[in-house]
Amino acid sequence: MDSIFAVRNGQSWAVKYTVGAGETVPMLATRFYLSEGTIYRVNGMDEDKKIMPGTQINIPVASKNYHITKPNPNDIANYHEIYYRVIPKDDIEAISMYAGVSKADMRKWNNLKGNTVVPGQVLFIGWIKMVSKDPSDPLNELAYFYPKKKPVGDSAKVIAIGGLDTIYNRQTNNGINVLNEKGTAVFFEKPGKITAFCAFHNSTPRGSVIKVYNPGNGRTIYVKVLGPLPNTKLYANSIIGICNAAKEALGVTDSKAWCELTYSTN
Repeated sequence: MDSIFAVRNGQSWAVKYTVGAGETVPMLATRFYLSEGTIYRVNGMDEDKKIMPGTQINIPVASKNYHITKPNPNDIANYHEIYYRVIPKDDIEAISMYAGVSKADMRKWNNLKGNTVVPGQVLFIGWIKMVSKDPSDPLNELAYFYPKKKPVGDSAKVIAIGGLDTIYNRQTNNGINVLNEKGTAVFFEKPGKITAFCAFHNSTPRGSVIKVYNPGNGRTIYVKVLGPLPNTKLYANSIIGICNAAKEALGVTDSKAWCELTYSTN
């Protein structure tokens, strides 16, 4: 499943959730180990009205479903790591207070060397209890709705050649210690056989692996950095140069594309 992120919601945390077709508040309450009344109250919703697909609601991250100690291995299937993306003016003290842990624990969880955090940085903040999509789980039928879907092809395909996804996970502590960047990618010709997608980027050292996401079609690739962007017209106003061999994997046909980058903080 996709990573779960918490956002600030008053004096507590919540998960932003977009209601899908056929979903109801009772389903969501069962899935996230909450009462229906809690969800209605936090979102100011009328219990007599049906929630419409596409509605974005807050799922409370509360004492009933939020844990700061590692789950028992026998029960870990229904626990999922939860993360928080740092916003401007955040500091480690405030984030630790929201999580209910010490600053020392927060630093240890995220391999932080000090108290400095930067906007966009992703921090691990604990575990959220949530019914897994496991057919053997008796709560499964109450918590999930499975409408018939048309095939979506490979629009969400992740391409990782040359083992770059493994290197990326090692460099970023499995996606925990990362920076994010958005902007224009340009594509360049690279002669010879391609064994791994490569790129030019100014903010990462040679050998770093960057996760590149195309928000237009949901495709993701991993690229290995060769060095900084060359000082030529081709790369003007771009944040990354990517080899042409990656265009098909990203679902790009033009010479430029808007993309979102994720890479190690180190």
